[in-house]
Amino acid sequence: MKLPLSWLKEFVPGDLDPGVLTERLSMAGLEVEAVERLKPAFSDVVVAKVLRVERHPNAERLSVCEVDGGGAGRLNVVCGAPNVRAGMTSALAVVGARLAAEKNAGDQACGPALEAAVIRGVRSEGMLCSERELGLFDDHRGIVALPDDAPVGQSLADYLELDDCVFDVAVTPNRGDCLSILGLAREVAALLGRKLSPARTKRIRSVKRAAENSIAPIAIEITAPDLCPRYAALPMAKIAISDSPLWLRRRLKACGMRPVNNVVDVTNYLMLEIGQPLHAFDLDRLRQHRVIVRRAGEDRELETLDHVKRPLLKDDLVIADGEGPVAIAGVMGGLTSEVDNSTTRILLESAFFDPPSVTRTSRRLGLVSEASYRFERGVDRQGQIAALYRAAQLLSEVARGCEAGAVIDVEPQPQPIRQVEFSTKLITGLLGAAIPAGEAARRLRALGIKVKRTGKDSLEAVIPSFRADLREGADLAEEVARLTGLADIPTLPCRPSAEVGGEDQRRELLRAIGERLSACGLSEIKSLAFTAPEENRTFGRLQGTGPVKVTNPLSAELSELRQSLICGLVAALRFNLRREAQACHLFELGKVFYREHDELREGLRVAALSYGELAFRGLGERGRRADLFTLKGMIEGCLDTLGLVDKAEFVRLPGELAPYLHPGTATDVRLKTGGLLGRLGELHPELALTLEVDYPVAVCELDVGELITYGSLRKPVAPPPRFPAVRRDLALLLDRDFPAAQVRSVIAQADASLLESVELFDVYEGGSLPAGKKSVAVTCRYRAKDRTLTDQEVNLLHATVTSFAIERLGAVPR
Repeated sequence: MKLPLSWLKEFVPGDLDPGVLTERLSMAGLEVEAVERLKPAFSDVVVAKVLRVERHPNAERLSVCEVDGGGAGRLNVVCGAPNVRAGMTSALAVVGARLAAEKNAGDQACGPALEAAVIRGVRSEGMLCSERELGLFDDHRGIVALPDDAPVGQSLADYLELDDCVFDVAVTPNRGDCLSILGLAREVAALLGRKLSPARTKRIRSVKRAAENSIAPIAIEITAPDLCPRYAALPMAKIAISDSPLWLRRRLKACGMRPVNNVVDVTNYLMLEIGQPLHAFDLDRLRQHRVIVRRAGEDRELETLDHVKRPLLKDDLVIADGEGPVAIAGVMGGLTSEVDNSTTRILLESAFFDPPSVTRTSRRLGLVSEASYRFERGVDRQGQIAALYRAAQLLSEVARGCEAGAVIDVEPQPQPIRQVEFSTKLITGLLGAAIPAGEAARRLRALGIKVKRTGKDSLEAVIPSFRADLREGADLAEEVARLTGLADIPTLPCRPSAEVGGEDQRRELLRAIGERLSACGLSEIKSLAFTAPEENRTFGRLQGTGPVKVTNPLSAELSELRQSLICGLVAALRFNLRREAQACHLFELGKVFYREHDELREGLRVAALSYGELAFRGLGERGRRADLFTLKGMIEGCLDTLGLVDKAEFVRLPGELAPYLHPGTATDVRLKTGGLLGRLGELHPELALTLEVDYPVAVCELDVGELITYGSLRKPVAPPPRFPAVRRDLALLLDRDFPAAQVRSVIAQADASLLESVELFDVYEGGSLPAGKKSVAVTCRYRAKDRTLTDQEVNLLHATVTSFAIERLGAVPR
């Protein structure tokens, strides 16, 4: 929300220091994100009155004007503007003035100094300026026209308050009341202990004028009171469409809004000033002089003011006339009832629309307007009539309009009075600071909340209609704290609970998984849970029978919930490759969604992707590229962390069961008892080709639910051994397709009580080995707990283990 300091001072009179204001607002929960200093793009320009206008004796299109510049005296000025006339008030640049440089119109840089000149034989002692020459707007059709009561001789920059300061205030979604100058001024007045001076509006009495202007009665009907509990309207006639006065357009521009015409500008101005969005219909274009607030029903389309045909759903709230929709309620008006240069009679709309309804329609259409932004957060439930009074007052000033009928107020669901009872004990308990009941009541009254004492420590608050966010005593305690400043609330040490909660094993396991994968050099990512149907079909799933479709997807590419995390990792790899990344090592912990016999299910997964050179390497060594085996090692490390490395096995998987994996690398990670933990492999060459990668892409996905069920961080702790181990190596010649991991598991089953561990350290193929064969080498370690083993004992044990391995594996020793 943009807050010009000059506009704020109309509501909170007196000097306001921008620095102090920024700090107090921010500490009260209304963060000031930026402060913009505005400076005029000119100097030495004053308000002047044109006294006399005569035709230039030597030029048909020029005039010679006598101008009263106040302290500058009476000057002769040659002017070529077609709108110059005697009696008008305008902007006079005296000799020595600097105007906005032509190429930088609107910037704060000034051009060269103005000098007196002789134009076609007549001396000109100044210059009557257009808006473009002053850097205000791009209009160069004539000189600036100021109100007749503008003080002659006053600096134009001071009169228009161009030397200003604009605060950019971040308003939280629950504070819709602060999306207006009045709302923020109310906060400032309360924070600084000042008196709030809102703009005065006169009640209009228009019954006689309705008869004078012959306006047929306007019928208003609400058929959807749940979506529109109040709708008010005011007809106005004798409207003269033109540009708005300069002061009004300057304020709109300072707040980031584009001026259109005086009627539209007044509705936008009041939306900024008091927070109530208004809309003006061309009254002569409302068929049958009827307004019906209803659901769209059978109407399927409406062309809005931006010339776009918007699709309607049957539950969208629309404003209709006697024949069809003319506006999307709370979002944007329709083109058929637009106010244009031919408009002379209007119907002003001021309503309260259900915030969730406006949000749904606005988001679905991708159409977020300044009005919808405020309706979504809630406007003042009782501010509709006051807004119409204020609009009528401004339109009579800037558009010469007059009311042509009484205000029509339809309110099928009046708002009940909201009362909240609370006590100072509640405030003390929540804030940790004792605040007397009288002081608490004073602070709340400063915010417009009516408070009365109902007991020694108890109070009752009547919540104003503009504060929809206040519902209970805790909300009022927060308001009491804000006015002092949240930073002033004392910091107290937390009292330890009498009972210490138990350790969350699930959370500890998840953290351990993430830490282990991070230690392996993988970076954690978070991706969207939405994906395209094609991605779900490509990457498959560990469980389930079908995908979960999104009822109202953001796009066709995000129309299903993901069944696998691998699609998100591959998308991240593609993103990095397009930016010339040479390596990418990622993992993600997240949920997947699937159907299981027509029931919606969700599961927790961990997935990893490794591509390119790994980060860890020795000094002077070449880094190893990631492949199936490096990622397998990372997964084994993760399983070891959970105590599952000896309970799991890697089983070769037929390629047709995992079509996204290379047929020669597709592997299941299973428990030895038969449960599926996950899947591992390299991306299928066809998929890798679409990524334009130079090396294999290794991926895996594990079921975290199974890991948590069977894993544990608690491992047995044993004292360091007192006696040394003795190592013996064993190399066996096996068929090339024989799993090397199975060699280790078979040898570990040998009947040798002193066999401590079996470690695989080499797999060799080619060279002098027979075709179709490979050499698998393992290290066997032997240790006794009560003595140092002799070579004779170890040799005997190792011979027993070797014989057992040869017999069980059908291998040949090397």
